[in-house]
Amino acid sequence: MSNTSPENPANGTPPPVKSEAAAGSADALGRGNRKSAWHFAPCFGTWQGLINPVLVTVPTILLKSLGYSNALVGFATLATLPMAFKFLLGPMVDAHHTRRWWCVNGGGWLMGCLVILAGSLMLPQFSLGLYLTALFLLAIVKSIHQVALNGFFTLALTKQEQALFSGLDPVWGRAATILSGSVLLAVAGGVAARYGAPRLTWGLYFAALLLVFTPLYFYTRRMFPRPAADRVSTPATRAASLPFGAVLRSYFALPALLPGAAYLFFMRSGQTMLDKMGVAFLMDARTAGGYGLSIAEVSIFTGIMTVCGIAGGALAGVLLRKFGLRRVIWPFSLAAVLPAAVYVFLALTSNSPRAHWACDLSWFGAGVWQLDFVLLALLGLESFGFGLGFTVMNFYMFRMAAGSSYPASHVALSASVIYLSYLLFGMISGICQEWLGYPGLFMLSIGVSLPALATIPFLNYALDERKE
Repeated sequence: MSNTSPENPANGTPPPVKSEAAAGSADALGRGNRKSAWHFAPCFGTWQGLINPVLVTVPTILLKSLGYSNALVGFATLATLPMAFKFLLGPMVDAHHTRRWWCVNGGGWLMGCLVILAGSLMLPQFSLGLYLTALFLLAIVKSIHQVALNGFFTLALTKQEQALFSGLDPVWGRAATILSGSVLLAVAGGVAARYGAPRLTWGLYFAALLLVFTPLYFYTRRMFPRPAADRVSTPATRAASLPFGAVLRSYFALPALLPGAAYLFFMRSGQTMLDKMGVAFLMDARTAGGYGLSIAEVSIFTGIMTVCGIAGGALAGVLLRKFGLRRVIWPFSLAAVLPAAVYVFLALTSNSPRAHWACDLSWFGAGVWQLDFVLLALLGLESFGFGLGFTVMNFYMFRMAAGSSYPASHVALSASVIYLSYLLFGMISGICQEWLGYPGLFMLSIGVSLPALATIPFLNYALDERKE
């Protein structure tokens, strides 16, 4: 399971691009007396990392805690549909206002969506339609905000700073993801459990999230620079906007596109089922085939699993650089697919007695937690393996576009392929679980990923192996 955004675990930061501002003086970067990029650059990943769990894992936990079926939990994935088409938003951002305007105001719109989400939960009777509508709006705003942040990244930083923060940005994003999707939710769940008010969890959670967002918003508004290159488009530049026809023709002309797109699509498929139904599996009662974990316990589990995924991704990055894609793609792809078998084992043994380790969590109101160390270790192993494979998949997505005339647009199109996989397999995961049970679903999650392995011999490795 993962809290990260499905199409890009690194929160969407683009590779280094030479900005217009980099060619000019320091004043061209619009920083005034604050010359260092450290005043604002960490905000890029932090914004995206905070909001990703609200779209990815929190809906599953929330709907399960309110008693909704797994089928509905799966179909709720459709509320994030706008994220599959965010590549279409780039021309709108470029043609109207500055990137800074979109970044700053987008932050305010994100906060507004959080208020609507919280409001849907605080009504006398929970409104599922209002919640899913707010989630849909949040996906639109998040997509616009990410496109604007990516564009502003290339204008507000020098080439050297882009290289530095392209590596550091995922660190801020993952740290924010753990804060948003694990720490805040665990504390809110623990406090609500102490007072016996389950819906209090979500009021506390969104209130805490807004307390984090509010200072970040005002800090961003004050500290984001005003680069000279960040200008409002003129009618002439709008007329010369990105030619979608040429972009699509060049994308479909990419070498080995079909096996490459199939690799991206199916590598994400099985893990999506685990992302959606893995949390439901942990929360369902043992009589229903699950483990009966509370919101606080599930939040702690997902936080530890996220750390394991980060470790796998970091190791994959080091080994990719040392050995190259061709030598690591097989073992890392297998590491992403086969460890899902631990879910099959856990589902078949959910009622088997195992030793537990008593962990006192009374410091935030959760009492003494009987930790199932075997469960945590096996889930951490699976997350570590997918961290290896997801990093390779993401790397290949960028290499597919490396030799093209429109690399940024081609990466966005490939990211949409990944997200369409997330939408499709996320939507059907709940129905499949209700038909097959948890053991059958987890075996299916392995099976739907196997076509990705069949494409590996046919992928294009030439761009990765050429001298640059």
